[in-house]
Amino acid sequence: MQFFSTFQHTHFVELAISKLKENEIDDIYAVPLDNRQVDTKLFDTTHGMDGTSLIDIGLILAMMCGTIGVARGFVLDWGPVVWGLIGSVVGFIIGFVFDVIKTHHRRKKIRTAKGSEVIIIVQCTNEQSQFVEMTLWNNMALGVAKTRMQSQKWTQEGY
Repeated sequence: MQFFSTFQHTHFVELAISKLKENEIDDIYAVPLDNRQVDTKLFDTTHGMDGTSLIDIGLILAMMCGTIGVARGFVLDWGPVVWGLIGSVVGFIIGFVFDVIKTHHRRKKIRTAKGSEVIIIVQCTNEQSQFVEMTLWNNMALGVAKTRMQSQKWTQEGY
């Protein structure tokens, strides 16, 4: 049997490996995954969108500042229409700049986040498979997959 499991890069990886080695399971292979090095784009394209919007707060502030501009425009020289448009434009710009700064800061934090994942591959006998699976799950594995070899052909368990 072969087990594939993923872990966060924490002390649980070492605990799982040492527990498996204590029970005479020596065919263990651990591979750390690299973090993303490519910067994500701030503005979405047609082919790649991340679900964040940069105009939500801008539109809300445009409506609020436009309303205030219209109300104040009745007593100012240029009238309510011009001051409503000026208020809308100023509100939209303030909200858009706020969203750009907030999104840039959030993506910078994600880019510099430490702690990648580790893949552990364990090969064992059928008798040891239950122990290996429980050991991996008990040590906070993110996911576990098991395969077995039947007549020189690998099949995934459960499919």
